[in-house]
Amino acid sequence: MRKYLLASAALLPSVALAQQPPAIQANAAATAGITAAPPIGSNTSSSLVEVPPGMPPTSRPLSPSAPLNQKEREAVRHATRWRDRNSAPSAGEDGVVRWPYGASQPSVVCAPLQVCDIAFEPGETITAIHAGDKSEWSIMPAVTGFGAERTTHMIVKPTDSGLISSVLVFTDKRTYSIKLVSTQKQWTPLTGFTYQTASQDAWSRYGASAQLAGNGTQGGGLSQFNYTVSGSAPWRPEHIYSQTGKTYIVFPGAMSFGTAPALIGLANDGGWFSSPSEQMVRYRIAGNQYVVDGIIDHAMLVQGGGGDQQRVDIERHQ
Repeated sequence: MRKYLLASAALLPSVALAQQPPAIQANAAATAGITAAPPIGSNTSSSLVEVPPGMPPTSRPLSPSAPLNQKEREAVRHATRWRDRNSAPSAGEDGVVRWPYGASQPSVVCAPLQVCDIAFEPGETITAIHAGDKSEWSIMPAVTGFGAERTTHMIVKPTDSGLISSVLVFTDKRTYSIKLVSTQKQWTPLTGFTYQTASQDAWSRYGASAQLAGNGTQGGGLSQFNYTVSGSAPWRPEHIYSQTGKTYIVFPGAMSFGTAPALIGLANDGGWFSSPSEQMVRYRIAGNQYVVDGIIDHAMLVQGGGGDQQRVDIERHQ
């Protein structure tokens, strides 16, 4: 009988606790040392869920884009035009995929468990590197050669496929903007660049001056080597000439990527009531000149849009 009474007394706190409101239950449970169950219907998942050690934090979705005014949209349009310009790389005999520097934004394609090498001009030294995604891309420096042939390399490895980012590389000579893309299996092991050398610049200036000496002004426009330039713009070309299967358009000053006009080819199908069809022209920017792959017959240089558009026409006389 005594044992029965003791057992009943031990159950009394729990029975009394169950018959009280939730707030009183919690206080009484804390006093009696009993762990009270949370009230039915309460949401406690936010306080109980924790990120396991070693797991990355939950990514926060991006906020809406900031609105752009007319000047900012125009700047983005020029940058996009340069970035996506159809300036194809060439294949070197040593397996290096070479991009013409400054013509467009080069793309380096990598894959997980593979190594991509980006080589810069011999004698060029990297001063700073800024990657868009440091957590998913490994970027390390390397050096080959000695003296004047000392070449700086950048070794790139992605941690996963499906990544798209970019990297800015600052050297003692240039600034590089390179797009990084990762796939599951496709990759470009070796990447390099081609440059407009000092000797090419000298021959270009010589060719321009030689042609100017034998040609004058025709039809109210400036003519060099049978080219007539019409239109007005601060960047209006000073010299245009063809040499060894290429056309050189020389501007008064160095052209920056954001302010360089677009070069668009024009077909010979225009009439009184129709404009000539536009054609794509392959060219690259080298300092203060455009180097065109081929001989231009008719083209236009365009910058801006709408009422603020500036246009200069180029026409070659047979």
